[in-house]
Amino acid sequence: MSNNQKFYLFISLSVFLYACGQDNRERSKIPPTPFQTESIQNTASLEALTDAIRSNPSLAENYYKRAIVLNKMGETQKALDDINRADRLKQNTGKYLYVKALILRDMKQYREAYAFAQSAEILNVDTPELYTLLGDLSQQRNDLKNAEQYLAKSLQIAPYDGETYFYQGTLAARKGDTVNAILKMNKAIEMKPSFKIAYSSLTEVLKNRRLYDSALAVNNSAILQFPKNSEFLVDRGLVYNKFGRLDSALVYYDRAVKMDGKRIDAMLYSASIYFRWKNYTKALEFYEKVLDAKPETPKINYSIALTLEQLGSFTKAEEFLKAEVENDPNDTQAIIALNRVSGQINSALGVYKEPIPIPVKKAPVPVAKPVVEEPKKLLDTSRVRVNIISPKKKVNIKTDSSRRLKL
Repeated sequence: MSNNQKFYLFISLSVFLYACGQDNRERSKIPPTPFQTESIQNTASLEALTDAIRSNPSLAENYYKRAIVLNKMGETQKALDDINRADRLKQNTGKYLYVKALILRDMKQYREAYAFAQSAEILNVDTPELYTLLGDLSQQRNDLKNAEQYLAKSLQIAPYDGETYFYQGTLAARKGDTVNAILKMNKAIEMKPSFKIAYSSLTEVLKNRRLYDSALAVNNSAILQFPKNSEFLVDRGLVYNKFGRLDSALVYYDRAVKMDGKRIDAMLYSASIYFRWKNYTKALEFYEKVLDAKPETPKINYSIALTLEQLGSFTKAEEFLKAEVENDPNDTQAIIALNRVSGQINSALGVYKEPIPIPVKKAPVPVAKPVVEEPKKLLDTSRVRVNIISPKKKVNIKTDSSRRLKL
């Protein structure tokens, strides 16, 4: 890429960030250059900003801009380092705190993100992006009332913002209003076709409602829109998996792994299907791929051991189960499986060994609350009004003449 192209992209990014930071009600969007993809634009902007920082390392604005680019590229930790540097150089800048909240949200540090987003609001950052972010973070805190208010406020400023409609959809899904969730998410995709998460979320909602044809249609749109994104291939496999088309699911899991060799989830889904089909050799092949790619995957040693047990390889299964128990001595499932496999081995050898005791989770001892006797209430007669009982009035009844005594 020529220096002229880098300079042009750097200027374009600067103008875009300046426009986003203005306190106005109208959002100006700069159309992307037709000859560059977003990935190439981000790379060029990153290089230009890095050069600018080397030239003047005390200018906070360049760290702020680079943090935005790094976050778009998925380099969240580096982005956080940059925005922290910008904040130190120029404290109490609202737009810096907003970007910091955005990065922390992407790192799933929701509590910290919410605090910085609120600080940005206090510093008068009046943008729809901030209110949309606060709406999402309020949902993460299960504060649905505030989430609704923030999202409504965002739409008042920018009534055609696709992301806001998406988070309104997730809010509706949380409330159990599936129909409204589908409508809002679909509207989000119409308004912002590049918003990747909306496709996966809408596919998930439709899949859970057993609207499989609609889920596949949305997923197909996502694959066409993002042909190099393996996530949507996995999503399609999950839809097929949900309604029992396991052979079709395997096809898309396999395509996802071929596109991205780090798709551990697709490998595990494939392994589980082969295990269900009792094709233990094929299941073991996928489990071993997961172990090679990511040894710290939870329960991977346990899954391999169960597969080896089905294949009759008790000695190898015992080794993996011992490794699993060593990693987590309180793993009850692994201990039970280890005792079972070791029992098979010892039985074949004609020996008996005491099984490993199963850890018993002790219930927390309830703390008895001290019994506090209420003091007896004594009647204070000096403050009690006593009503004197009056005798009944005499009733003037005439004398019965028949009862008069005769003298």
